[in-house]
Amino acid sequence: MAPIESGPPLRDRQRMTEPRTPRRTATALALVAAVLMACTDRSAPDPEAVADGQDWKFAEEVPDAYREASLNIADGGLYSINPDGTNDAPLTAGEARKRLTGERHLILVHGTLYDPVETGFANPHLTIYQVARQQVSGRVALAGIGWRSGGHGIGGYLDAWKDGRGGPYGLASENAIEAARLLAEALPPPPASYDFICHSIGCDIVRRLLQSDAVRPGHVLMLSPDTDYAEMARWAERTGTPVLQVTASTDGVLGFGQYAERNRAFAPPREQGPYRSLLVDVAHYVPDRSHWSLNYWNPRRYLDHMAPLEIPALWKSYLAFLAL
Repeated sequence: MAPIESGPPLRDRQRMTEPRTPRRTATALALVAAVLMACTDRSAPDPEAVADGQDWKFAEEVPDAYREASLNIADGGLYSINPDGTNDAPLTAGEARKRLTGERHLILVHGTLYDPVETGFANPHLTIYQVARQQVSGRVALAGIGWRSGGHGIGGYLDAWKDGRGGPYGLASENAIEAARLLAEALPPPPASYDFICHSIGCDIVRRLLQSDAVRPGHVLMLSPDTDYAEMARWAERTGTPVLQVTASTDGVLGFGQYAERNRAFAPPREQGPYRSLLVDVAHYVPDRSHWSLNYWNPRRYLDHMAPLEIPALWKSYLAFLAL
């Protein structure tokens, strides 16, 4: 099995412990102010809607069947999860592998701004994976992979600065490499039956797994993927595995990602074949404007970066691609 490679150099590894100049201080204060402003544009889940099962984007607890297959990656280890999505008991790679052996599983890998050691909005099992559960539940066994990708709101920046990173994205980029390594040890080898749904930089974890030949999924659905598209296309062609890339035409986040420059030159090989690409006109489904905010209710937040995941009408195509 080829090793998990280290990936491109990060842009924001500069240590925050160096002496600050007045300009750097002003820049840092401006960044803090911007983050705080963004954090004010957010609504909490309505407790009554959650209790009535009407809030499809947030869950107070995760189902037992989902817990039995899911796991968290944190602090260099694997963990089972509690009902609130946080770490439960440590798992060996063999124990984690058994959770995904047998029936077909759909494995979910989230992107930046989630932390499975936290609760509420920050926990991926209660939020981003709740979206997938609402659309897929009952069709296939689901397994959510929680990993420390920077946290939610101002807390994510504080955690990143404490670790000497410029922001949550730098922290997530580094943690993604470790998450891929541990996940490669935890996933059962072929001919195990599973597929991937990944979002944002979570798709780079999947890319590293696939390039290492550690796993062989049946399908890979990449939503707003922050990864190397050309490498994924070559892997799909080489293995004949169906890969679907879905991106919002107005995504304002991917242009700042670590693969943005090389992806600008990428053209999908063809519309029919193992690698396919869909460009979504978000305004057709949500006649609103995109926002750079943390507004939980708006699928166009983060400049449409969440839209391919959170627009319910798109899931009919996703389920067809996954043969569910």
